[in-house]
Amino acid sequence: MAENQYQNASEFQLKKCVISKGDGSQPTSLLSGDMIIAFSFHESVFHPFVGASLMLSDSNGLINTFPIQGGEIVEIEVGTSLSEEPVNYKLKVYKIASRSIKDKRQLYTLVLASDEAFVNEVVRLQTLQEGRPDQIVTNLIRKELKSSKEVFVEPTKFEIRMLAARRRPFDLIADLTKKSVSGSAVFTDKKKSNKAKKAYEKNREKNRRTDAEQEIKGTAGYLFWETKRGFNFYSIDALCSVPKKDKEGNVIPGSEDFPAKDLLSEPWGPYEEVVANKDDGKDQRGIVSDFGFSSEVDILTSLRKGKYASLMVFFNISTGQYEEFTYKISQSYDHMSHLGGQESVSLIPTNQEELSETPSRIMSAILDHEAWFNEPEIGDPADAKAENPNKFADWVKYFASQSTARYDLLKTQEATFTIPGNPLICAGDKVDIRIPNKLSDQEKIEQPFDEETSGVYLVKEVSHLYDKLKGGNGNMKTKLKLFRDSYGMKDKETTHGG
Repeated sequence: MAENQYQNASEFQLKKCVISKGDGSQPTSLLSGDMIIAFSFHESVFHPFVGASLMLSDSNGLINTFPIQGGEIVEIEVGTSLSEEPVNYKLKVYKIASRSIKDKRQLYTLVLASDEAFVNEVVRLQTLQEGRPDQIVTNLIRKELKSSKEVFVEPTKFEIRMLAARRRPFDLIADLTKKSVSGSAVFTDKKKSNKAKKAYEKNREKNRRTDAEQEIKGTAGYLFWETKRGFNFYSIDALCSVPKKDKEGNVIPGSEDFPAKDLLSEPWGPYEEVVANKDDGKDQRGIVSDFGFSSEVDILTSLRKGKYASLMVFFNISTGQYEEFTYKISQSYDHMSHLGGQESVSLIPTNQEELSETPSRIMSAILDHEAWFNEPEIGDPADAKAENPNKFADWVKYFASQSTARYDLLKTQEATFTIPGNPLICAGDKVDIRIPNKLSDQEKIEQPFDEETSGVYLVKEVSHLYDKLKGGNGNMKTKLKLFRDSYGMKDKETTHGG
């Protein structure tokens, strides 16, 4: 499709919109008679399936003559200036919303979702789930949800066992996200003196602990979501990873092979805010129309959530033991990948660092190390000589605490941006945002962008909004909800927290 078919970057052409019965019969076009008012498509890294809504102005009584009862297939094809090939959507109706009658027309919205959302509601699992979490996720999508869509997963580290307990596939996967550890995690032996070794052995025998025996580099915390490309199961660290570049902006060989290599590694953009009514020759597809920051600095909320330090209280149902574990973000921050420029724990001002040393949140959890142990005999968390001692035991406590903090850390800086429609952007992609400095013209020469708010963000949610009534062909815009775990631009020194 040639770009000159469109007057501006926000135009689109609705080439196809067909509704049919759940079995594909009775295909009916919705393009005639200005029936379509608007269409919107939604994705979120916190939602297991995609959704959409189709707003109709019905003067032909389609809702009665077809009729629409739920489960109907809606296929939409959209042409844009961004791609030679049209963008295709295929979803199912699950609800009719906001129905009203005006001037012999019925106005209503068809609320849509992917087919897997319907299947998920009628599948209740009872079989024992065994293997690495990424293997379990793939199996659930393929065998239980009967999906043929692409499945992109990042390999996980440990094999686990979990009882399905009549839960739905998506519910099981949601449980797995918090327990999954990236396959890139590395364990290294700590160096101890003979005296320290003897003291440790005595302590280990007494407290049945092994968590001090090794040092871990890597973090837990995965996300599972669907985009128009397929299903995704990736660690937060992988999503926050970007290939390293030299001073000229070229990707350093080997750095592009990071855990999320199946996702788009390069950020979209840059998207830049420009002065109103100023035409400086910039590509209009890279312009930010409006933006706002919903969350930036909130130390009290962070303390209440235990972002910096927390105390986890565990009851081990396999051993009957009560255990406590103190987690501090300073223990793992340097082992995480970050989108911003903060390379050390500088999330709070230096004069308030003591706030991160004492646990500010107490949480409780049921611990079953047997779920992480696949041998026929009863697993002993204190047995360092076990065949696979790190498949279970005390790392469960560490990762349970660390993953909770990792999810909260991802919400350090949140923003909402609206850009010219780009239907190719998906939830889980990265976007490069540039906010001009509000400085004098002379200062802008050396420092053109706000180095605290500009930089790469992760797409938390994306909504592609197609308004059929605006413009000759219609107007399209993309609304992005973004977040990241640290402030500043990657290649610039940040002063936040200093």
